[in-house]
Amino acid sequence: MRCEDCGRDFEGRVAIIDGKDKVFMKLCRVCKLKQQEQRYSEELKEALPKRMKTQREIWEDSCNMPALFRSKTFDNFDRKLQPRAFDMAKKYNPLSQSMLLSSAHKYGLGKTHLVCAIINREIATREPARIIEHRVIVEYPCPAYFATELGLLDRIRATYNDKDGETEEQVYRQVTRKQLLVIDDVGKSKPRDFGFLQGVYYRVIDTRYVNGYPTILTTNLDYNELEEHIGGACADRLREMCGKNILRIDGESYRKRKAVKGVRK
Repeated sequence: MRCEDCGRDFEGRVAIIDGKDKVFMKLCRVCKLKQQEQRYSEELKEALPKRMKTQREIWEDSCNMPALFRSKTFDNFDRKLQPRAFDMAKKYNPLSQSMLLSSAHKYGLGKTHLVCAIINREIATREPARIIEHRVIVEYPCPAYFATELGLLDRIRATYNDKDGETEEQVYRQVTRKQLLVIDDVGKSKPRDFGFLQGVYYRVIDTRYVNGYPTILTTNLDYNELEEHIGGACADRLREMCGKNILRIDGESYRKRKAVKGVRK
């Protein structure tokens, strides 16, 4: 029997039905296998957009960003209020250096908006899934994780009392292995046990430091206060990780501006 595709002869199967020959195989084994692989590859390509959409939705939920900040982008930030911080954040490459945004004892200047814009950009532009070797769709974990200082500390403390919940190691594994970690409002909490707080920061920052994973911190402390808060060794590593991406910002509260405009209207 001759293959309809490559023209080579092969042993096929022919059945006689109602006195007529019925050919069940028109392709040789090699061409048949090639056809099946091509059909499977096309099915994967058709399924990929839906899998990517689903995985991106999973990222949006698993990055731990509060719902209030999921719509924060660079497009809806008023650059003229914080031009230097805006430019630094927009140019920031989460695959390279870390970043520290400080607004010593001032609030509402847009730090959280900017760092969430970075996460939202990562979620919107990173490839959530891809076809590997024309055989399987591989889905990637969320590249970023958002935490407040208070939320992270509370989450770790909760592991000490809940034996059936997540473990302390599971918490550390998540925050130290994410490609990008954002810790917001550093210094907002005033813990009784600074040893615990600094131990958490040292383990998180040091692990990410030695593995080359970028970290973003926002704080209302000045740098000396931040060093005292997280510990000298941790602050020293953070300084090296950030390089030039350390910025102290100033100005009037963005929330206050909005409130005043609302009253005037």
